[in-house]
Amino acid sequence: MAYNQFRYTVQLNMENRHCVVVGGGSVALRKLKSLLEAGAAVTVIAPEILPEITALQRMFPALTLCRRNYETGDLRHAFLVIAATDNRDVNAAVVREAREQQCLLNVADDPDAGNFTVAGTYDNGSLHFSAATGGNPRLTHLLLEDLRKQYGDNMAAFAAFLDEQRETVKQRLPGPRTRQEFWRNTLTNQLLQLVKEGRLQQAKEIIIDAINRIGAES
Repeated sequence: MAYNQFRYTVQLNMENRHCVVVGGGSVALRKLKSLLEAGAAVTVIAPEILPEITALQRMFPALTLCRRNYETGDLRHAFLVIAATDNRDVNAAVVREAREQQCLLNVADDPDAGNFTVAGTYDNGSLHFSAATGGNPRLTHLLLEDLRKQYGDNMAAFAAFLDEQRETVKQRLPGPRTRQEFWRNTLTNQLLQLVKEGRLQQAKEIIIDAINRIGAES
């Protein structure tokens, strides 16, 4: 049985965090997009950089491009580093410095050389799903496709609706325990099944009716 060393799943606040991506190709582009969308300040270092990466500067002012080879010292003060070149010697040098600087490190062509991996993700509004399969990209893709089918636009709309209703519940039930009990009794698997079946409005009405009963009883 293969040993998977990446067993602690986290979500990071990357807002304004200094990150370095070494590499300017398609792999770097894919990694870069997720960092920028998370709010990171990213420096890309590579002698050749795809036009698609250059185009991202119009949308993300926090993106800096350095069209040159990686040099020792480039990772100083970096919070997170991604080695995404097709040159193993360069990647190895990035690994050495990142370890010295105690950075979070992902190595695109050798995940075990780093200290974190990025799971496959499916995002829809406030819904965020991740799938990790220990290095099987095809299985990860199939799992994410299944999640998209099960939890599509209706579920995303329902999640947004619940976020709005939470404030009303908080006002009517100031105690955290009473709120927890309300949601435990109201938000059930049966309700989620209604949403999956396309009966979004019916699910919303059940929530609204339960909230209105709080007002009537108070």
